Amino acid sequence: MGIGSWLGLWFGLSIPAILAMYLLKRKFLDTKVPSHLLWQRVLKNLEANRPWQKLQNRLLLWLQLLAAALLVFALMKPYLWSSGGGKEHVVLVADTSGSMSAVSMPSGQPSQERLEQLKQEMKDYIKQEAKNSDVTLLSMNAEPNVVISREKDHGRANEAIDSLQAYFGKASYNETLSLASALTRDESDAEVVVFTDGQWKGDPSSILFQAPVKVVTLDSEAGFNLGLQQFGVKDESSGKTAVAVVKNSSKAAKQAEFNLYGDGKLIKTSSAEIKPGASLTLTFRDLPAAEVYRAELEGSDDYQADNEAYAFSQHNETPRILLMTQGNLFLEKGLQLTGAEVVKMALPQEGIDANPGDASGTAVPEKQPDLIVIDGAAPAFTAQGEWKKLLDRTPVWTLGGGGNKVNVNGGQPRLANHPVNRYVSYNGVYIGSVLDRKLPDWATPIVSIENHPAIIAGTEKGEQRLSFLFNLQETDFPLSSEFPIVVHEAVSWLTESGGKSLGRLTAGTRVEIPIAADTVSAHWVAKDGMAREMKVQNLEAETGEKGINALQQVPPVPGLYAFEQRNSAGKKLEYLAESAADPYEAQWGEANAKLAAIGQIAKDGKETPATTVSDSVPAKSHSDERQVSLITLLASLALLIILVEWGVYQRGRSI
Repeated sequence: MGIGSWLGLWFGLSIPAILAMYLLKRKFLDTKVPSHLLWQRVLKNLEANRPWQKLQNRLLLWLQLLAAALLVFALMKPYLWSSGGGKEHVVLVADTSGSMSAVSMPSGQPSQERLEQLKQEMKDYIKQEAKNSDVTLLSMNAEPNVVISREKDHGRANEAIDSLQAYFGKASYNETLSLASALTRDESDAEVVVFTDGQWKGDPSSILFQAPVKVVTLDSEAGFNLGLQQFGVKDESSGKTAVAVVKNSSKAAKQAEFNLYGDGKLIKTSSAEIKPGASLTLTFRDLPAAEVYRAELEGSDDYQADNEAYAFSQHNETPRILLMTQGNLFLEKGLQLTGAEVVKMALPQEGIDANPGDASGTAVPEKQPDLIVIDGAAPAFTAQGEWKKLLDRTPVWTLGGGGNKVNVNGGQPRLANHPVNRYVSYNGVYIGSVLDRKLPDWATPIVSIENHPAIIAGTEKGEQRLSFLFNLQETDFPLSSEFPIVVHEAVSWLTESGGKSLGRLTAGTRVEIPIAADTVSAHWVAKDGMAREMKVQNLEAETGEKGINALQQVPPVPGLYAFEQRNSAGKKLEYLAESAADPYEAQWGEANAKLAAIGQIAKDGKETPATTVSDSVPAKSHSDERQVSLITLLASLALLIILVEWGVYQRGRSI
């Protein structure tokens, strides 16, 4: 038994105080006495007033003294050493890195995932070694994760253990150990227990612990792993070529079955034997065009996270614009300044087109343009046949045209919040009149003058639409310094619907994604691969005070994802990305000796090296015991005595 605090001893002064009260108390009985016995009774009273006589037959006194003594003892925080219940506080560190998703073969047991084996080991430890302990559980993601803190209910602790998931990004090995060290730094009865498969990528030797550390390494056998180290598709003069690098991490030669898919359709297969520890480069030429290519290692090995890889076709970053105009040098130059490839289609002057309704004489472009710009009245042939189909599936920007007009007399334009209106004010721009038209269903005014729409925008059948309801030739807007800015923003908004690929990214890292100005919601959607097989739910995009953040975290489960953005009109903008596992998790070797050096292997019962444990650790004879406080017991006894004392008091003053 020990004493936790000697400061409570001061309360022991209450004991002599109680005694003094009883010693100094004088008690007299009102009794009629005969005169001849007066002196004899006086002598007896003197005998009764002797101090030691006052302490006789005083049950109430002894009860009060006992209660005071118990309180004094309780304030001194006494405790007993108890074995088998574990430390008062046990911090469990779970290695949830990507390698824990591998399948292992424990001796004498059927094959199971390492993480499931780890969970069972942790539950057994709580049940056998920490049955009276407060449990804190740490796991490792991109940052240390505190799953539960000082949980007394071990049922909840087991539920927390069941919720652990493998993290395939760059795991925070050292940071998690540092947090465990910080949590136990000022505690005299605590320990840290690390559960791992031994494939520890950090360097724990620089972390100092003030509490004992145990390292529980899973009993697993090293299996084999075939992994896709690299995969890419490039455009060559002869067509598209895919290159994949496959590595055999096992100690024996393995047969690799390789499949190549394009937009979900099987294109090529290949088979080759790979020597132990060697890499093999596979090349596939003359591939058909596809948006997304997927490489797959067929069959099962011990680690599935590196059996798939994706590559994206290289898009033409330069948009193609078809400009249909009777001649507008300012507009043509403005479009060229955006970096777009502009193809001009000269339209005849009004009245010269002999067959305005004949679309057969004007062929549609062989390659679909990214944007069609119509300056002036739209030609009649665009309203039918192949031209109509082309306009229906292509963003269109119209400027001016025929029809009734309404004078606005150079009024100040009023702007709505829209991407095309960024960086412009239209100050000093003179617009004399605007077309007086009934607005189509898709249109929303983004610039108005005296309550008359001047510029409208919207989405029709999933394609962007933009219309300037005034002729450029009838304004001085092309002479304004804001004109090329408006043209640039208009082209950017009209051609951004296709999105881009973000490439291959390590799971859990952060990537900057362009967020459209009118986006109201965004989230990650699992499209293919392990993420689809594990039925990963949609992940909401991170937001801040100014809306959706441009810097987003890549989903932690490997696979093909789409970062989907939607505006208030329901228009979707999509960016594809592959979330790939940390390649270091597939490099299996011997167990980390530095980690084993800071602790003891629990099953072997080996002691922790003295250099890693501070002098503040309790004596070695109590290393397997825990302190059981006696405060609760003493407080209960004191309360019981007080209740007895109350009963004695109720019986009267004679006791």
